[in-house]
Amino acid sequence: MLILLSIWLAVGIGLIVCQGRWGSAGLPLAYFLGLSLIHVPGAILYLDADEGNVTKVGFEQTIIGMVAFLVGVIIARYAFVRPPGRQASAGQSEDFTPRRITVLDRLALLYVIVGAIVSFVALKLAANIPSATAVVAPLGSLIIVGACVRLWVAIESRNRLKFWCTMALLPLLPLATLIQGGFLGGGTVWGITIVSFLFAQSKRRLVYFLFAPAVFFVGLSVFVNYMAVRSEFRDLVWHQQAGIGDRLSRVTDSFQHFEWLDLSNFRHRKAIDLRLNQNEFVGIAVERLELGAVEYAYGGTVAKVAMGLIPRILWPDKPVVGGGGSVVHDFTGLEFAEGTSFGAGQVFEFYVNFGSLGVIGGFLLYGWLIGRIDLSTIKYLQQGDQRRFLLWFLPGLALLASGGNLLEIVVGTVSSVIVGYSIGYLLPGRWAARDMAGAIIRGTT
Repeated sequence: MLILLSIWLAVGIGLIVCQGRWGSAGLPLAYFLGLSLIHVPGAILYLDADEGNVTKVGFEQTIIGMVAFLVGVIIARYAFVRPPGRQASAGQSEDFTPRRITVLDRLALLYVIVGAIVSFVALKLAANIPSATAVVAPLGSLIIVGACVRLWVAIESRNRLKFWCTMALLPLLPLATLIQGGFLGGGTVWGITIVSFLFAQSKRRLVYFLFAPAVFFVGLSVFVNYMAVRSEFRDLVWHQQAGIGDRLSRVTDSFQHFEWLDLSNFRHRKAIDLRLNQNEFVGIAVERLELGAVEYAYGGTVAKVAMGLIPRILWPDKPVVGGGGSVVHDFTGLEFAEGTSFGAGQVFEFYVNFGSLGVIGGFLLYGWLIGRIDLSTIKYLQQGDQRRFLLWFLPGLALLASGGNLLEIVVGTVSSVIVGYSIGYLLPGRWAARDMAGAIIRGTT
């Protein structure tokens, strides 16, 4: 297990090195960290486990996938790719830069506001309308887009106040999703994506490495405390429909008995094993498939994607084809409590379809796709082309759902392309001008 964790660390370093050339929006790193979140803590629990432990078996497949993902990103960034152009007209830059930075900053703030309204208000209203959620959900990602653009503007304009005001909002994202819906994970993934973007733009990366262990420890400490009161809190939110004040009061009460992470504590280990150890599901599926207890899907889970792309508004009686818990149950034989949601995740789904070759091929393609989207995203942001920037960034964000089903990811990505194109169409023409390359750039990020 220690060797596997060392390989995982090497993959992370490889992805960071890949960001150095031509810039990056941090998408490959964000995906890597998101996948690590649901695989690495569980692996750490079993550092001293015997060779036959299912967590180790599952983590081996995760490592195979991560190595293939890195290779895919490298191919996307270095093979048959022309360097993005950054030429700009000096006359346009002198006359246009200050005003354009101000407008871009306001646009970023608008993205955040729209994303927040959609995430915390509109999605609830859209839940009962057929196909509405698929259309509205990508708009929620604008909260990530807005934060990233605002940080980018702050870095380019060297506005420290704007930078730190935006950074101060990041810890509030998990709190907001917890208070609103009883889920800590959504806001955490948002924060990881924004920090990955910021890391890709930073020239002082040593600071991130120094703080990473402390953030990891504090984050897991918050998680185990959250898990201790999760059921009570969700009952307060879902069934009692308590007000915001009561929800905040409950969160405050839980922190009065805050416990720092202790891996010798049975409750802490159980919490991590339950929700941050996707390796166990993968390992059980691997063993059952090798023993012949179940048959490989041979693309069966992927075939559902075509059905999933048909809007329910056009097919009201369409069977339910989503749900990672169903896939996990089918291949592991595990029973889950009613209302419990478990995403299959890409490692699990690639393996149950075609074994280790499926994991290699699937992650190779996934790495290449995210790598290409990442390169295009940062290129158009640097060129000041917001239309193309949104058209690439929103689908890229949809692909970062490391714990989701391929069906949900594909549907979300297609919806994001449509939404990104629609928003770009509504933007003023100046945000699509290719000849504005470098108009708001004073140097290489």
